[in-house]
Amino acid sequence: MDVQFYRDSIRHHGLGPTLYHAAYRAVNHVTNVVVWDALVITLDMVDQRYLLDQRRAQGRFVEADAMRAYVDNPANNLTDAFIDEASAKGDRCYALFEGETLMSYGWYSTHPTRLTEAAGEPVLHFDPSYAYMYNGFTHPEYRGLRLHAVGMAAALEECTREGLRGLVAYVVSSNVASLKSCYRMGYQCFGHIVMVDVGERHVWRATPGCRKYGFHVEAAAS
Repeated sequence: MDVQFYRDSIRHHGLGPTLYHAAYRAVNHVTNVVVWDALVITLDMVDQRYLLDQRRAQGRFVEADAMRAYVDNPANNLTDAFIDEASAKGDRCYALFEGETLMSYGWYSTHPTRLTEAAGEPVLHFDPSYAYMYNGFTHPEYRGLRLHAVGMAAALEECTREGLRGLVAYVVSSNVASLKSCYRMGYQCFGHIVMVDVGERHVWRATPGCRKYGFHVEAAAS
């Protein structure tokens, strides 16, 4: 057990969330269980500090293929295979730059999306009047500056201008730091996605609150 991690977690996030994180990890030592918080944000929910942040001037939407220029640098956490799939779906990237340096980015889709990070690589479905925000990343040299939130707020404003209602996303329920960041920005939780292993199968379920947003996960076709 990483005692220092839990001491820091209690100090920063409190006893309750830290105990939940510990319990979540303990259960996953026995069986594979996933619990996600399903989140939504619309322009009227956003903390205005992020909309007014001057660093927004360093960001813009970039077509997927244009992000290939950043694949060669391993620090950018991008691959050609990822960009191929994003490009095929018509997904876009909202990126923040310092000169030619890629500082932070997030990807946005209005189409069902394969979840390569989840067991069995299932497909996430959602109401296409919202954009699904995924694969957020900040270069290690720029972390701690809340650039990801600044970029999301700018992307949300642009998506709203284009006629979308807002953004949807999910965060693993034990990831206290990420949830805290999302709620600070203005996201609200509308439900949960749960996965449990049943024999050889991964069984996914959505709580009733997810219906409004068409937010559910389907196992990938074999």
